[in-house]
Amino acid sequence: MILVGVDGGGSKTSAIAYTCSGSFLGKGLAGPANFHNVGVEEAVKNVNRAILLATKGMKPDVAYVGLAGVDSRYDYNIMAEALRSIAKNVYVDHDGFVALYAETRGNPGVIVIAGTGSVIVGYDGNRRVRFGGLGWLIADEGSAYWIGREALRAFGKMLDGRINKTIIADKIMKNLNINDVDDLIKWAYHEGHKVKDIASLAKIVDEAANEGDWIALDILKNAAFELASYAVQLAVKIGVDKIFLKGGMFNSSVYYNFFRNYLDNNNIKGVIAEHEPEQGALLLAFKYSECDSSVLNW
Repeated sequence: MILVGVDGGGSKTSAIAYTCSGSFLGKGLAGPANFHNVGVEEAVKNVNRAILLATKGMKPDVAYVGLAGVDSRYDYNIMAEALRSIAKNVYVDHDGFVALYAETRGNPGVIVIAGTGSVIVGYDGNRRVRFGGLGWLIADEGSAYWIGREALRAFGKMLDGRINKTIIADKIMKNLNINDVDDLIKWAYHEGHKVKDIASLAKIVDEAANEGDWIALDILKNAAFELASYAVQLAVKIGVDKIFLKGGMFNSSVYYNFFRNYLDNNNIKGVIAEHEPEQGALLLAFKYSECDSSVLNW
């Protein structure tokens, strides 16, 4: 029996495959799988590609798929139907829960994911609780997209003279090949909404912050503090004093330090997650297949 765990995120899709007896088959990597951003067809293609790379082309018996963007029953129904043929048995779940499961193996806990988007997921042993994870339009506080959008807003004010230009302006102009307000409007509104491109600006914000740009520092501080405040709320609700941290934004030392300081001030410990989300999905595949997950040795 071939079992696969999949993490389909806003930037990439990762899969890992094992047999029920614990033999490792392989890993697979493909493009993003948040269907809100790339469409259902592209999301399914990337999930299937990652799975087949992991299984060496064999159709799995069980695939447990954690997906970014599965934030409502409508999302779930769409993707469960779209993915039903990728394995003999397919389970679709929220990517935040499989990431948490990778760390706790089903015990109570809270995890914060801050990547392209953001979400906070908790589990108290009986029920799941989710804060955020409502997508770029409604939520995604503290995410790379949120940070990139704030940078664009500040940049717009610099271009029309409302505030003085700082280091971040030159970096955005160079990165996006923008010279004036007209260029910015064309980039933002005439070429389609660019979730991934806007999120990529978070790296520019981080660079500027490390060079002392006060606007970039303020953006990262506000982003970290807002997401951290909701994480503390959920930790209190669940009854834990430790929060797992996952996602590309925590690679920013500036962002991470702001985030950790907020947690410390509220007597909550922040711990960088050790396991990949697809490992949590695989553990759940083992659980639902009634295979013994202790053979995985991690």
